[in-house]
Amino acid sequence: MAIKKDDWSLKEYQPKGSPERWFFRKNLAPEIAPRHPSYGSIAYLTFAYVPRDESGLPSIADEETLFEIEDKELAGFEADSLAIQVGSVTKSGIKDLLFYTRDGHEFLRRAERFRSEYPQFKVGCQIGPDPQWAQYDDFP
Repeated sequence: MAIKKDDWSLKEYQPKGSPERWFFRKNLAPEIAPRHPSYGSIAYLTFAYVPRDESGLPSIADEETLFEIEDKELAGFEADSLAIQVGSVTKSGIKDLLFYTRDGHEFLRRAERFRSEYPQFKVGCQIGPDPQWAQYDDFP
């Protein structure tokens, strides 16, 4: 049996006349089908950092840590199909990781650990209803 692999796009944007650079990654083939009726809440796991310069991007050390978090630390959300990551945004001192989840309260409980494990970032989490996956559809 073939193993399904996620397919991600990467888009870069630079506002006209600004030194800022924004990066958008979107999961084009998430394991949970878009608009799945059990995954009607969108969750934003946010890591605020001090930008390295006017680009708004993280320092090299923070960037490596953020990549490590995304590569290795998110298994706790996806292991029992609690949530599926559908995107990430890096811009203006913020890295947002976007998920759709079947249980917002449990997602918040599991996200809480990032605050103590990564004190170099201000970590926040916001969850809201999005049963039609409108945020996913609007994501670049």
